[in-house]
Amino acid sequence: MPKFSQRHGYSPLTNAFQREGVDEALRTKLWNILKLSIWDDYKPPGYGYEEKTKHIAQMVLRLWFHFLNRDIDSLPEFRSDYGEKGAYGILKSYFFSCQWFEVYDFLEEIMNDKSQLLTPEAREWMNNELERHNAAYRFVGAQIAEITSETEIRAIEDGLADADAPVRTHLDAALRMLSDREAPDFRNSVKESISAVEAACRQVTGMPTATLGDALKKVKDVHPAYSKAFSQLYGYTSDASGIRHSLINEPTVTYADAKFMLVACAAFVSYIKISAENA
Repeated sequence: MPKFSQRHGYSPLTNAFQREGVDEALRTKLWNILKLSIWDDYKPPGYGYEEKTKHIAQMVLRLWFHFLNRDIDSLPEFRSDYGEKGAYGILKSYFFSCQWFEVYDFLEEIMNDKSQLLTPEAREWMNNELERHNAAYRFVGAQIAEITSETEIRAIEDGLADADAPVRTHLDAALRMLSDREAPDFRNSVKESISAVEAACRQVTGMPTATLGDALKKVKDVHPAYSKAFSQLYGYTSDASGIRHSLINEPTVTYADAKFMLVACAAFVSYIKISAENA
């Protein structure tokens, strides 16, 4: 949960998106998926499952040779019960101590290994955890691709920096609901994002009770296309709009929906504030 100072706007919400980092919680989840879907199937001789054990041993040899670039003569047996002296322990130690980008290199190496031990189900599981931990990357096919850009993150950060209360309160709430790893609330994040735009328009027009649609008409130097777009977004997200299939009444509001609204609304908050200051 964010700190008091972050919730009330006295200090920024850092690491809302993990773009140039992988925190310990996410590393642990990703390693656990590898363990449950691959590593735990390694059985010492006499325990059965020889075919799967053989494939794991061969993949570890390739990781040792190609990825870690280590002397093959120094490769110990994989067994997890050997602790740090076994290949399992060495790979685990590497995974939890390497640079953030090397975590993704490691996962891609396993994904593209000819053994194909990382199943589509395990990859989807990883993507779910990457989303839940607000990582900026996902598996797309056999590669890990960026899905949350620096531009999007900067738009949110600028919106928070430019906003005054209560606009910042709405953006903070939207970001907190989107970023909550235990119980994200995408539907209410969308509502808070558009409420931030409404509050910003009320501020710059001096119309404290106006709806977003009415306030947008009075905001100076805003292109009509922008006003029309946000009026439509407001209608799409408003219970009172009379629209039968409004976004917040959909059975599933996704992470992508909530992220788009937060990025768009945060950017617009910055835009109208700067426009008002330059008017």
